[in-house]
Amino acid sequence: MSTPTAIPPSPPYLLRTPRLLLRCMEPADAARRKEAVDSSGDHLADFFPRLPEGLLPLETHAAQVRKFRGGFDLDQDRVYGTFEPDTGKLLGEGYLLKRAGLGALEVGYWLRLDAVGQGIASEMASALVKIAFEFDKVKRMDLMCSPRNERSAAVARRLGFTFEGRLRDRQLAPHHQRGDLLCFTLLDSEYPRTPASQLPLQAFDFIGQRIP
Repeated sequence: MSTPTAIPPSPPYLLRTPRLLLRCMEPADAARRKEAVDSSGDHLADFFPRLPEGLLPLETHAAQVRKFRGGFDLDQDRVYGTFEPDTGKLLGEGYLLKRAGLGALEVGYWLRLDAVGQGIASEMASALVKIAFEFDKVKRMDLMCSPRNERSAAVARRLGFTFEGRLRDRQLAPHHQRGDLLCFTLLDSEYPRTPASQLPLQAFDFIGQRIP
């Protein structure tokens, strides 16, 4: 008789922090995503370059949300929409990317213009760092940002990441502009001393069950 195959645990599909709700994205989020990007103007130009014909159409956002959902369900990269719990307003997106290598994840995010300067980026990134170390059991986390992105560099330092260096002439994805990147890392041995480890957080799996 064959031994039953162990079913891997579901990754967290929904996270609750003191001020935020992070969850796997749904079809209706395409319109929320378009509103967040359109209302932010040039603030998100590095993430959403303007097209010659103007703003990204709803269909493009819908295709991206569908891709995010597929990757999430297949245990590939995980993209969390970040929302105001009371209003459902999309504040931004947080990423846990597997391109960092074995035993590692890369954390990334973007935030709409009118949510900047309120500590939301730090809270969102802290939630992702906490899940990566405590659920995914990674050994290392990476955070990459443009040398122009002083806010993201400040978030990395605030969360206890160490600046490792400037990577020259890099392009990590087809939609990224080629250029230099600042590289920050955080090790599992360092994580217990970071603000992320102290963040109050509730996590729920695919069927809505609380993850201990």
